[in-house]
Amino acid sequence: MKNFPLTQVNHYDTFSHFVDGLAALYPEKPAVTYFTRRQQEVTHTYREFTEQIYQLREALHLQGLTQKHIAIISENSYEWLVAYLAITSSGSVAVCIDAEQSDDTIRQMLRQANAQAAFITGTYASICTPVLPKEALIAFPGTGSEEGVLTFEELCHQGRESREALKEPREYPQGPDDMAAIVFTSGTSSLAKPVMLSHINILQNASDCLYYVNTHERIFTHLPFYHTYGMTCGVLSTLVQGSHLVINGNLKTVMRDLQLSGCDTIMTVPLLLEAVINQIWLQAEKSGQAKKLKRLFSVLGFLRRLGIRPKLKVLEEIRRKAFGTIHLIISGGAALGGDIEEQLSLLGLTVLQGYGITECSPLIAVNSNDSHRFGSVGYVLPTFTLKIAEEEILVRGTSLMLGYYQSPELTQEVMEDGWFKTGDLGRLDKKGFLFITGRKKNLIVFKNGKKVSPEKMEELVSRIPLVKEVVVYGAASGTSADDIKLAASIFPDPVRSQGMTAYDILAVLQAGIDEINAKLPFYQHIQMINIRKQPFAKTGSQKIKRHLV
Repeated sequence: MKNFPLTQVNHYDTFSHFVDGLAALYPEKPAVTYFTRRQQEVTHTYREFTEQIYQLREALHLQGLTQKHIAIISENSYEWLVAYLAITSSGSVAVCIDAEQSDDTIRQMLRQANAQAAFITGTYASICTPVLPKEALIAFPGTGSEEGVLTFEELCHQGRESREALKEPREYPQGPDDMAAIVFTSGTSSLAKPVMLSHINILQNASDCLYYVNTHERIFTHLPFYHTYGMTCGVLSTLVQGSHLVINGNLKTVMRDLQLSGCDTIMTVPLLLEAVINQIWLQAEKSGQAKKLKRLFSVLGFLRRLGIRPKLKVLEEIRRKAFGTIHLIISGGAALGGDIEEQLSLLGLTVLQGYGITECSPLIAVNSNDSHRFGSVGYVLPTFTLKIAEEEILVRGTSLMLGYYQSPELTQEVMEDGWFKTGDLGRLDKKGFLFITGRKKNLIVFKNGKKVSPEKMEELVSRIPLVKEVVVYGAASGTSADDIKLAASIFPDPVRSQGMTAYDILAVLQAGIDEINAKLPFYQHIQMINIRKQPFAKTGSQKIKRHLV
């Protein structure tokens, strides 16, 4: 069980108190940094950051946009954060929307959440106008704006002038249990659902993120802000402790900005880590050092099991080229393969996996710097109670959602006597570490009653070097619905497969699958391979949308 001290951290019950706390405690500290296209570093202190939040909040009041549902549709930016905190601290509800969704889906989400205004990238005006009038749209800086659409700068100017004229600070009524945000689920196996999260849901979770984890002073995140992992764990948990947040809003510049950031910690997802490790091996193969590196990892792994942890200059150089100054990696959003986690560890990086779900604001469990285990998602947070019923994980606690917006039937489906049914399968070991074993909806059930978790099979298949992405599923193989065989849909690595024919690719994949099958009981054998020409569609947290496969 846990035998290490919990981190002391501030707690807030409303976003108004949260913003006031940041302004009072850390005025001169750097708050948020980002890099321009020309690699120029732009930094805002907590004083500048909170003052702009106050200005925008005052402008929302002047526009009659307090106690309203206000959407944000844009890629990550500093202004995105200002808008979110101005909305939530004014008593309004932030509707967080994935800007990469289709036009129809964005409009559907606006309607589902009853959005009455929206902060947007300028180009989204035409998408939103069938749902919202132009005068209810606010364009972020540098994104262009149509005539009749308010701009972020105009609102901040209005708010600044109004604040200067006020004799006393304006109060914005809000309570801990009031709704603060509507966030849509990832939608990996169905359509996204609108999750209602209260002030205390989100802010308690933001502080809880730090109980077991020491994130250091300078933290890098590229996680989308519209997702609870990106907002609660990436942004709010950094700000609540007065640390320095470095943000990225463009996947094309993630690695560039990471190298420029000088950060100690990165909040990320397995897809990025897998891509970096893959790049390391590609470079090793090109230089003829792959066999040597593999032997080195094997020896170091053996020594670590004996409690010996030597530091080698060659691995330090690989780590620095790949991750810059990063020493701590916090990974979530999806499962990280055990082999990837071990290789990162051998490079001198501390890797802490966590587990969360949007309906829980999102974090439920996380490993600690002082106590972590490969393959585990760590310890359950103190403010959550967890039980496992028929292998499914059920939870209840302070950060559990209010429910699905205007969908009491959907809410009732996932609740059982006050417990939220996560739909995830898992187990707890004797020391309190939680392990995720699969997704209940994804289980493949054979007609003889045996079950296979596709996630476990995918982890094995993904170790084949030629595999970039994989989904394992049950394919119909007979006349009855339950007569199925295991199949793997694979997107080959474009770099490794360059110059190979389709036959060559299939032959290499089949050889790798045969090695896996030889170590498993027959019912777990993968008997069909489907080679994809394009990557799988993914959610904002980079999980594959299985229902589209």
